Amino acid sequence: MHNLVGLLGEHGANANIVGAVETYTVHQLMVYANAYRQTYSHLSKQPAALIYTNAASFVVGMLAFDGYCSRLYLCSAVLAKDLDASITRITIDLADASSTKSPNTESVVQSSIDEDQKQERLSGRVTTDSQCSNVVTQWCLATSGTTGKPKWFAHTLASLTRSSRATLTLGDLCWANLYQAYRYAGLQVLLQVLISGATLVDDDSDDLLLKIQCWVNTNVNAISATPSMWRQMLMSNRLHNVPLQRITLGGEIVDQPLLDKLAKLHPTASIAHIYASTEAGVGFVVKDQLAGFPASWLQQGVSNAQLAVDEKHHLRIKPKHELDAQLDTLIDDKGYLDTQDIVRLDGNRVIFLGRASGVINVGGNKVPPEKVESVILSVEGVSQAKVYGQPNSVLGNLVVADIVIEPNLEWVNISQTIRSQCKLFLQRFEIPVKLRKIDSLGMSPTGKLNRSDDHV
Repeated sequence: MHNLVGLLGEHGANANIVGAVETYTVHQLMVYANAYRQTYSHLSKQPAALIYTNAASFVVGMLAFDGYCSRLYLCSAVLAKDLDASITRITIDLADASSTKSPNTESVVQSSIDEDQKQERLSGRVTTDSQCSNVVTQWCLATSGTTGKPKWFAHTLASLTRSSRATLTLGDLCWANLYQAYRYAGLQVLLQVLISGATLVDDDSDDLLLKIQCWVNTNVNAISATPSMWRQMLMSNRLHNVPLQRITLGGEIVDQPLLDKLAKLHPTASIAHIYASTEAGVGFVVKDQLAGFPASWLQQGVSNAQLAVDEKHHLRIKPKHELDAQLDTLIDDKGYLDTQDIVRLDGNRVIFLGRASGVINVGGNKVPPEKVESVILSVEGVSQAKVYGQPNSVLGNLVVADIVIEPNLEWVNISQTIRSQCKLFLQRFEIPVKLRKIDSLGMSPTGKLNRSDDHV
């Protein structure tokens, strides 16, 4: 199928979005989607920007304009400001009655709702006039922009849903909403919910304890989050109350101690590390609960891609889907994309060390901060760690670490163990010259460890 509606078959018809005030079925959202399609009929084969307000409203826009607009920019109001002025901005908010009552939209919704309720269960499929469209919409997503102005990369629905599955087991899942839906990781969760007919709990509270209580009350059993998010949830000492069946991690390096903690807390849950990027999409999924990925994949490949390691120890990937033309300068003559992720071969495993763009220069030696963090995080009692460079007139930089430890533990003892571990597993120039105990570490809006505020 060319569009999202075409993918919502028998399973997708059961999808639900649980909002702060109301629960929406996919059929109800389709009524609004048809109405907005008519309201914005002039956007046929034209570009548009869909501005995020909440999950249910965002789904309405996705259903309405995929397969209809030529390009669909998924964004926040802030990101929309950087787009060309000629691109129509669309804001949908079902939670705000005044925003959904444009003349055309209101009349179409009211005239369609009764018929929709009669028809929604007749065929087990979701139907809309969008199925008549033959436009292959480009879905445009922005990079996080932590090191500069965000860049936009185009995807097709086929590439975005390559890893999405629809089974009865997946349809029984109830997902928490931790990612921004207009970012790649958040969109993956949203599409998986729609295609499998699962449920998404759209809780927008900033209080983690309130979020977890909401998940308990709504029977959440599936969560996708960055390792930094998972560490925060573990620190709350409340995660054991959430009956998790599915745990996924992505966006940052996944270390073995974190995998072990999650497996111990939820021994019956499936745990997967998803390797993906906004630029290239999903590369592969690791399900064996071990850090890194099997070295054998470098020879035999994995379901969605071929893998290689170049002379700079950068992971290169050749996905099955076509990549955005902007990436051409990073693609070699064999079609492999330089991911800019540094890796090392460790026995039968390929281990991630960090991003090439984030290395700390210590007297000409390159130190990936994530490599040092993984050693620190292996120390029992350490909850979070961030490593960064302190400017030095002689060496350029020195390595420094900010560390959060579990409550009621002695910093002196833990810091001594950290220093011992670093001496054992790191080269001399990689060892932090200063360890700082702090109460918490900040995260970026994308849920990753905030590295833009590194300071001493």
